[in-house]
Amino acid sequence: MAGRNDPCPCGSGKKYKKCCERVVAIRSAQQVREERDSKIKSQLFQHLIQWFRKQSSGEIEQYWSERFKESLNLPSDQPIPPHFTFAYQFWLMLDAPCLDSLRPVEVWREKGSFSPDTRLWVDELCNIHLDCYKVEEEIRETVVLCSLSNGERYTVPQTKGISPGMFLVTRLSRLGSRHELFGPYTFFGVEMRGEIEVYIKNRSNEGELNREFWQNNGLQILGWMVQRANEIDQLEKITASRQANQELASTMEHPSAIPAEEKKNSLPRVPVLSSEQAGLPDVVEQQLAQFQSRYVSQFQLKTQELYRESLALFREYIAAHFGKSFTWSQLKEEVFLHFLGVWYVDQGVGGPIRAKIFLNTIKHFIRWVRDEAIGDVYPAFSRVYSELIHHLPQSFEARKWLQENGVAEEPEEPNLAAKGTYILAISAAGASLDTGETWIPVQLNTRSWPPAWMENRFWVRGTIYLKREESVMTDIESVYPFFQSKAVEIVS
Repeated sequence: MAGRNDPCPCGSGKKYKKCCERVVAIRSAQQVREERDSKIKSQLFQHLIQWFRKQSSGEIEQYWSERFKESLNLPSDQPIPPHFTFAYQFWLMLDAPCLDSLRPVEVWREKGSFSPDTRLWVDELCNIHLDCYKVEEEIRETVVLCSLSNGERYTVPQTKGISPGMFLVTRLSRLGSRHELFGPYTFFGVEMRGEIEVYIKNRSNEGELNREFWQNNGLQILGWMVQRANEIDQLEKITASRQANQELASTMEHPSAIPAEEKKNSLPRVPVLSSEQAGLPDVVEQQLAQFQSRYVSQFQLKTQELYRESLALFREYIAAHFGKSFTWSQLKEEVFLHFLGVWYVDQGVGGPIRAKIFLNTIKHFIRWVRDEAIGDVYPAFSRVYSELIHHLPQSFEARKWLQENGVAEEPEEPNLAAKGTYILAISAAGASLDTGETWIPVQLNTRSWPPAWMENRFWVRGTIYLKREESVMTDIESVYPFFQSKAVEIVS
C-alpha cells in the first residue's frame, strides 16, 4: 500500500495524502461493509442448504429435479449437467415450492431461531427471487438494470460480458447502497430483445409481471430463452458453415487468402521477433527521451523513477514484438490488451499497487504522444485502460489468494492432470472452470473468497486435476484479468 508521502498511484504526481487517500479510505470502509454483508449471506445460504438436506427426502429431490429438467428442456433420462448444478440448487432453495407447497427458504425462516440482526438477512434471502432485467446503461464500474417485474432500476457491479441492451435472468440481493447478482445468471444478446419481450408478454396473458408471476414461470421462461438462443446459435453456425465452404472454394483458387487460425480459448498473443529483428527505431528512442525531459522531469524524484520503470517495460515490449519497423499506428486495442494484461503479468514485477502505477504512468505517456501529434492511439488505449484499471490489480490479488487457498496436493493419477490456460468463474454458488469444451465445477472454498471479487472471471494458467464431477487446481502459475481472447497479426 502506498505511504502517505509516497507518489499517488493515480499518476498525478501529488503525494498520496494530498490526492486519493481520503477517497481510498471511504471506498475501503464501504468495501469492508460489503464484504461482511456478502459473507453473511453466503454463510446463511450454505446453512439453508444443509438444513434442507436434513428435511427433504430422495423422492422430493427426484421429483423437483425432473421438474427442473423439464422446464429447461434438458434430457429427462440423464442427470442434471454440471454447469446447471448451481442453477438447480438456487432454484430449489429460493423458488421451488417443494416443502408443503412452500419454498424451503420460507419454511427455514419460520422454523429457525435467529438473532434480530441475523433475521434481517434471513428476510433478505427470503425476498430474493428469479427475475428478468434489461441492461440499461454502464456507469463506471457498475451497470444499471431495469426489472421487468416492477420497472425499478438497480445498480450492480459490472460483470464481464454484460452490456446495454442485453437481457439478464438472475437474482438480485441488497449490498450496502446498491445490489449484487446473487447466484448464477444468464444473459442474452441484443438480437433477442424483441422476441423476449413478445414471449414474456404472451406468457403473462397481459397480466401483471409481478414477483408471483416470475416465481411460477421464471424457470420456464429461462428454458425458452436458452432454447431459442441455442436455435439462433445453431442457425448462425449453419450460415457460418456455408460461408466457410464458399471461402474454402475461393482459397483453393487463391491459397494466399487462407486466414491465420485463431485459438478460441486462449489469451491474446503477439508474435515475438528474432534477436536480429529486435530493437527500436531511432525516432522512437528520441520521443521517449523527449517525454522524460519535457514531462517526467517536473515531478519529484520518486515519481520520475516510477515513470522510468514503466517506460523501460514499454521499450522492452515494443523492441521484442515490433522491432525497428515499429510505427505508432500498430498499437491497436488488441496489442494494448496483450501488453498490459498478459505480457506485464508474465514479467513478474507487478502487484496490486504497482499495477495501478504502471497503468497510470503509461496512460500519461500515451496521452502525451497524442497531444504532441506523434500518434493518436489514445482511444484504443483508453478502452483497454478502463477495463484493466480495476481488473489488473485484482488479478494479482487473486493469484496470491489462489496460491495460498486454492491449490490442492499433486494427484495420484498424473495422467488425469491437464496443464493449460482456463477461464475461472466465481459466484456465490461456487467456482467453475471453462476447459474450452465445457464448464466444470472446481473444488474451491469460496467462503473465504473476497466478496468484492464475486461474479468475476479470470484467466488462470496452471495445472488442474480432472475428476468425474469436479476438478481441483494443483498448480497456479499466473492469473490474468479476463477479456475475450484475440490473436494479433503484426503487419509491417
